Amino acid sequence: MDTPPVVIDYAAVIQTSLAPVFLLAGTAAFVGIYATRLGRVSDRLNEVVEKDASDEMRQRQLIYLRRRTLVLEIAVILGVIAGICTCCAILNLLSGALSIRIRPLNLFWFFGSAIVSLMLSLLAFLLELLAAGRSILLQIRDNRRPEADV
Repeated sequence: MDTPPVVIDYAAVIQTSLAPVFLLAGTAAFVGIYATRLGRVSDRLNEVVEKDASDEMRQRQLIYLRRRTLVLEIAVILGVIAGICTCCAILNLLSGALSIRIRPLNLFWFFGSAIVSLMLSLLAFLLELLAAGRSILLQIRDNRRPEADV
């Protein structure tokens, strides 16, 4: 028994739509990671506020945590934009299969915007990781100073 041409056409569209769906799943995983990091920064902020430390040290920590929060928020926003653009690309592919006349150029812009947004969110995440690493190194340095003076 031969497969009807309509089924073959729909199968081809579904196969074509799978690449953006995998991009969407990966983007969602990255946004989840960013949100977890943002939660950890929030926990650290609560520790700093409750901790008995000098005003100068507390201010330095608050400025540092504010910067990390801003960078992570940018990463989350860009990741969500990438997810929305990916969904639009998928809808554009499906609308083409249903013979709804949406311009094919939209697919290029949606998919391209998704990739660029995801790249920028990863760059923001890299900046946050570098800031966290720098903070760790500064804390190690600050903890070693009193021992060297003894």
